[in-house]
Amino acid sequence: MLSSILRGLQFYPGKTVIHRLDPRVKLLISLLLMATAAMYIEVTIITIVIVVEALLSTVAKVFSRWARTVYGAAPLIILVFIANFLFKLSMPGQTLSFQSIYESLQLAYRLVAFLASFSIFFLTTTPEELGMALTKMKVPYMYTFAFISAIRFTPILAEELQSIVDAQKSRGLELEKGNIISRLRRYIPILVPLMVNVLRRSYELAEAIEVKCFGAKKNRTYLKELKMTTKDWITLSVSITLFTIAIYIRYFSRITIP
Repeated sequence: MLSSILRGLQFYPGKTVIHRLDPRVKLLISLLLMATAAMYIEVTIITIVIVVEALLSTVAKVFSRWARTVYGAAPLIILVFIANFLFKLSMPGQTLSFQSIYESLQLAYRLVAFLASFSIFFLTTTPEELGMALTKMKVPYMYTFAFISAIRFTPILAEELQSIVDAQKSRGLELEKGNIISRLRRYIPILVPLMVNVLRRSYELAEAIEVKCFGAKKNRTYLKELKMTTKDWITLSVSITLFTIAIYIRYFSRITIP
């Protein structure tokens, strides 16, 4: 599960229309899709959001990787559904009903929309483009660098995680048997070496940037400068217009949504 989610944050090179969009536009589209899914409780609207995300991933030619990310997060989504359902049952006056199950499904479904939205963004945007976008948005470079470094580590962590899982399975570790508690306990021999590797790589990165005098100059320069094109402005305008319509329908319209 974790490996699939981490791979969903790995850039996949391409020359599609989505890849060529300004990263600030792609980031805004992802946030607007998430905001739309958060505004509505109707499964119909959340389904439309997920369908739009699927279409975007198809246009970007990353649908298979996008789908694997969503499918890999299924255990997490099921866990969220169960936790929310049990929480509702624990509240005074609550009983087992179709409404409580439906509301728990809504929350889990939203999580799918959130994860799918950001997966498209990271699959079509390089860490360098994301860094330039955040810098253009006046985010301090120290925070930008920390975030970009974490993103760059994700594919490496995914590979290391898979290697550790394979190594432990070859030693007889069985992860698929037993109840949820026993399965979680069996992941300890996997998480411990993974955390050790993370700390080791973090220490190596800290030494490397210190040797290169990181932070000596405040003004950063880039080989490639971001510039909004006509295509970016049109995409941005259409996205904001559609989101404005969604807000109007949600809060000011009398339209009944099934």
